[in-house]
Amino acid sequence: MSKSWISASVFAVVLLSTNVIAQSCKTTEADKTAVIDAMRTLYAGATVDDMAKMHSVTAPDFYGFDGGHQYSSIDDLMIVVKAEQDKGVKYIWNVTVPKVTIHCNEAWITYVNDGSFQPTGSDKPHPAQWLESAVLEKQAGHWKIVFFHSTPVRSTAPPK
Repeated sequence: MSKSWISASVFAVVLLSTNVIAQSCKTTEADKTAVIDAMRTLYAGATVDDMAKMHSVTAPDFYGFDGGHQYSSIDDLMIVVKAEQDKGVKYIWNVTVPKVTIHCNEAWITYVNDGSFQPTGSDKPHPAQWLESAVLEKQAGHWKIVFFHSTPVRSTAPPK
């Protein structure tokens, strides 16, 4: 065999392998919708303390940053949220203006959480916004939240 034939054969195998990998990484609009739905499911579960619903969209190794604290599991994060809810605080969370990027089995989403909170004893909710992001991984065909980050939107008024 000539060296050029071997080189051409190796090149063809690499090219075909790359094409197979590229085809296996194809994503669809349905994937983007599923990523957004995973975030909405997380909030639907958090609103009614449905841990099974939240676990259905979070990875076992989930961790997050919220309120200036790091949480090593969705359970740890929900202990804080539930303590506030048990005091009578009501939260409304909404995923708005989502931007989803997917590469193979990894996705990241950024969005504005446009919601409200109603403190104990208050007769009306206070509007609130958070800038949020998450990293998700496709596990067994389902998008699971691996990392979550939330930052409250600060007033747009210039500092005095």
